[in-house]
Parts: sequence; C-alpha cells; structure tokens
Amino acid sequence: MTELEYVQDTLAAHFRTLLRRLPPPGAWPSDEEGDLTNLAHCYRLRAIAGFLETGEALPYVADLHRAGQARLYYLRGCAQGVTGTPRFWRTSRNRAFFDCLAINDLETAEELARLCDDRWVEALEYEDDFLFPQFLQRLFLERRAPHATPTLPALLDRFARVIGEEESPFYSLCQALHAATPALFESSLEAIVQRRATNYARAAHFNDLPPLLLHTERYIDVQAVAIIRLARESGLASSRQEYSRVPGELCELARSRQTFPPPHAWRDLTPP
Repeated sequence: MTELEYVQDTLAAHFRTLLRRLPPPGAWPSDEEGDLTNLAHCYRLRAIAGFLETGEALPYVADLHRAGQARLYYLRGCAQGVTGTPRFWRTSRNRAFFDCLAINDLETAEELARLCDDRWVEALEYEDDFLFPQFLQRLFLERRAPHATPTLPALLDRFARVIGEEESPFYSLCQALHAATPALFESSLEAIVQRRATNYARAAHFNDLPPLLLHTERYIDVQAVAIIRLARESGLASSRQEYSRVPGELCELARSRQTFPPPHAWRDLTPP
C-alpha cells in the first residue's frame, strides 16, 4: 500500500465515523470532540491527497468547498448558541477560511471570517499564533468592505508588542500585505513555507506527527495558496508565481472561476 493509498483508506474510515454521528440538518453534534471542525479538516486532507495522487483539480476544489461548508455550518450553530467550545471555535482553528480562499470561494470565506472573528483563547494558544490568522481575516474583510472601520494598524501594533525583538516572518508578511510591498511579501512567504517544510521534515524524522499530515500537508501548503490569493485581492502585485510546497497550478486555480458542489454535499459519504 502506498502512502497516499493509506491516507485515502484512513480518511474513508474517519468520514464514515464522523458522518454517521451527524444529527439531521438543523441540529448540531456535541462539540466536545470537535466533529465538525475535524470533518472540515478531513476534507482538506482528502483534497490534498487526491491532487497529489492524480493532479486533477475538480476533486480538489470540491473537497475544499466541502471543508468550507462543514465549518460554516458549525460556526452558524456557534452563532445560535447551540454548539461550540473554545477549543474548536477559536480563530486559529478556522482553517476552512483559507480553504475557501484557495478555491476562489470568496463569499464563503467572507462569512467564515465574520463568524470566527477575534476569538483568542489564551489558555490554549500563544497570542502570535492567533494574531497571524486574525490579521489575514481582518485584511480580507476590510478589502471586501472598504468603508469599514480600519483595525489593521492596531493589530500590527499588537503583533509587534507580542513578538518584541524576535524576528517573525509571519509579522513581516502582515506588514507586507498591509503596505503592499512585493519584495517583503515574497521573502516573508518564502521564509514561512521553508520553516514549515523544515518542521515537517523534523517531524517525519522523529515520527512526531500523524501519517495523515505527513503524507499530505507536508507537500502542499493550502494556507500559502490562500495567502497568495489574498495578496492579489489586496492589490499586491507580486512577480513570483511559485514557492516550495505551493504549486503554481493551484495558485492559478485560486484566481479562476470555479463550479462547486451543492452546499449540503459535505454531509454525503462520497468517494474521493
């Protein structure tokens, strides 16, 4: 069995378990185990595995869309007060915002950002780990509503206070996006994807991460694809088209008009 065959088989078992536990539409599962957040992540992993295996774009787009819709259903339940725990509703767990940006589903990305805005859980995460996705979400929302009250300078100031004298490519990337500085954007994103590549290589060596992650997100960085799309949405003109773990084909796809499955397709057990 190949690594990707293992991923697909393991994910199929996860999908059967998570979808079987789903209550009917209009009801939400308990959030103690984070079923909906985990389901959305499984769709991202299947999207990556399928693309690595076949190079086909349509299943990749469909599964990232399912990830977005599963997370959106969860956050709507959180907004109604019928589900949600700090472990899973926090901003840093809003991965599907980036999944939607990566397939040019800007409407869903916008709703995900609005429903999961400014949710830092101090007991569970470092503040800078929260501030990076928070800044990216706020940047996207303000670009979509140009007359909104600006919050980005205050977020950058807060980010600077948190990191102090430490050099951070995550902070530098936020600066570059805010100031529309292509050279700083490119060097910061390169530093981020390389740092993640190094972390995955170390984790693979020491067997510190589940195989599902090592065989998928180690090779394709969906968040980086989304960040490149966000840079374009923000009017930042970058000449660089491809980075390690960020295929140019997927960056091009993120700028293209897509056809998505029905909104409730995430509830159905479908083959990859």
